[in-house]
Amino acid sequence: MRVETVEDGPVAQPQSLTEAEARQLRAENSELREQMALRDHALDSTPTFFVICKLEPLEPTIVYCNKSVADQHGFVRQEMIGKPISILTRWVGRSPNYAADVLAALSAGQTFHLEDEVTRRDGSTFWIGVSIRPLYDGTGRLTHSVAVGADITAKREERRKKQELQDKLIAEMKERERVVIELQLSQKLESVGRLAAGIAHEINTPIQYVGDSLYLLRSAYDEFNQLLDSVGSAIEILPDDPVRAALQLEMERLVKKHDVEYLRAEMPKAFERTFEGVERVTNIVKAMKEFAHPDAEEQNPADLNHAIETTLIVASNEYKYLAKVSKEFGELPQVVCNIGELNQVFLNLIVNAAHAIQDAGKDLNAGEIKICTAVDGDTAVIRIGDNGCGVPEENLSKLYDPFFTTKEIGRGSGQGLAISHSIVVDKHGGHISVSSTLGAGTEFTLRLPIDGRAARASA
Repeated sequence: MRVETVEDGPVAQPQSLTEAEARQLRAENSELREQMALRDHALDSTPTFFVICKLEPLEPTIVYCNKSVADQHGFVRQEMIGKPISILTRWVGRSPNYAADVLAALSAGQTFHLEDEVTRRDGSTFWIGVSIRPLYDGTGRLTHSVAVGADITAKREERRKKQELQDKLIAEMKERERVVIELQLSQKLESVGRLAAGIAHEINTPIQYVGDSLYLLRSAYDEFNQLLDSVGSAIEILPDDPVRAALQLEMERLVKKHDVEYLRAEMPKAFERTFEGVERVTNIVKAMKEFAHPDAEEQNPADLNHAIETTLIVASNEYKYLAKVSKEFGELPQVVCNIGELNQVFLNLIVNAAHAIQDAGKDLNAGEIKICTAVDGDTAVIRIGDNGCGVPEENLSKLYDPFFTTKEIGRGSGQGLAISHSIVVDKHGGHISVSSTLGAGTEFTLRLPIDGRAARASA
């Protein structure tokens, strides 16, 4: 090429080519066309989407696309070349900031990634995954972009099914774990129940002996009192002589020696205290039998207030030195339930409350466990709260997870609340919730359908 100098600067002027140069140029052009054709054929053979756009001031323009892009979007390739990219983006990039986000990424030298659902001309849809990269000219100026993508519908569906299968597997594993825990607990409770029932029976028999003997002793004491009074009266009616005086002196000496007046004053009190103790033992034995007796699977009407009272007797050793128990029992109708399972729930919550109070460093003067019952429509509501250490907010959502516990080894297995949740929610169709303030206390609220799980399920 020859360059001539003119007034406005150098201007390239065409120079005639020799025949040899022309043949070489035609050969090079032919080779270039073959390479371009090979490139097009290769790109058209792949299912991968390939689009090159020139970045124009108003809107990027398609300068190249392979056949897969056109076919998948419902176009003929020639329809797309030279057209603005909006011919495609009217179906993709549904975010109003899509074009601006792409340009911002390209201008920053970054690759823009997109997954979106595409609607074809005929209304059918598919999912596309695409990466848009910047292209620069020889001077380093951003001039074009290249988009490489694919139809990811099948991949997304496979991923969705895989996720569903994984979720199902996790759910089955959790359910199996829950069933195993419940079975272990059920077997343990059954064993403890048989043991407790046996112990209760063994205690009950001698305590009956004690009670019967106490009644006999009190009756005998009354009769001896009457006898002693009769002896005194008999002496009084004797003739007034030295014999009578001697008998009276001897009676006075014996009464004083054996502190009869003190015994007459204190023995009735001792009998009352003993009878009260026997009654307490009898009530504890009765509570143990009610609490630990293996239950049938079916649900039957039960008195929840009485069940809570029974559980408080059984659990008294856990809280009696730590907290006072305040009760606000409303009038509850008979609730259809498995009372043995609910006894276990009440026990777990009462023991947890006692532990929380102990962890807060409180004693009998400061600790309080509050239990309230009420009726709300067709639901029995039981609230069991404490003024213990409280639960951190980040742990509230984990309380019902199997094996989650903040207690030291040997003090908690992390199964109690998980089992309680399963009993209330899964087995009784109820609801259990918790509210807690760190350092102030925790309250659990149980809501149980009065007519039972079956009635709630059919409603």
